[in-house]
Amino acid sequence: MTGRALIFIGMVLSVALTTGCRLKSEMNIPKVNTSASTVYCLFDPSCTVTATDSSTTPITMQSGGTAFIHTRTFAGKPGTAASGLYGYEYRIDLEKALATMVQVEEVGEINYMPCLRSIIIEFGPTIDTLDYDGDGKTGELAYVVTSGGPGKIGLGPIERYHGILTFNFDSPVCVGDAHRPGDTTFFFGLVSSQPPRLVEATIKETSGMGAASPKLKKNLKYKVQIHAPQIAGG
Repeated sequence: MTGRALIFIGMVLSVALTTGCRLKSEMNIPKVNTSASTVYCLFDPSCTVTATDSSTTPITMQSGGTAFIHTRTFAGKPGTAASGLYGYEYRIDLEKALATMVQVEEVGEINYMPCLRSIIIEFGPTIDTLDYDGDGKTGELAYVVTSGGPGKIGLGPIERYHGILTFNFDSPVCVGDAHRPGDTTFFFGLVSSQPPRLVEATIKETSGMGAASPKLKKNLKYKVQIHAPQIAGG
């Protein structure tokens, strides 16, 4: 076999491997900003929805006050664009979470104001055939309710590896202090053909002051129970 043939085979294998990796792992999957009514009109002619499952789960951050993740699911009514489908929405709420004093090794006591940067969810296949923002186009896999709902922080890149989705926030979601409330995200959502189940999601902190102490580094991830779609065949 000639050297040129070997080079050609190598190039083909390289392309095949690269393509396979891209299929399994995707960066920046499509999302869109929208209003609550635009999304909910897809599920109910009244353009409002009633949650079939709803939960408010504490996030056990090293902070004062309370930190939560809100989860809600709702089903598409017959005759709507989302008939037979399920909507899933999530929101981080640190409005009542407060900075607190902690001991850092070799530093001493500091005012610790943790911030969250991402949440990782086993979600499975998502629906991309709905027009979430009313522009007449489909193809987005996720949406952010930036109008008609609570919150102020949206999504940055969304990464997908198999059925695992990592939602990165477009700015850190931080606890508050005596002078201002903590941050909250907008509701962000996806749609699935599968009904809900409870899964364990992972919420990650920014490095922040945790980089200064091995003890604090251990607290940079938080496990929470949320609703996500059942995995077909699982």
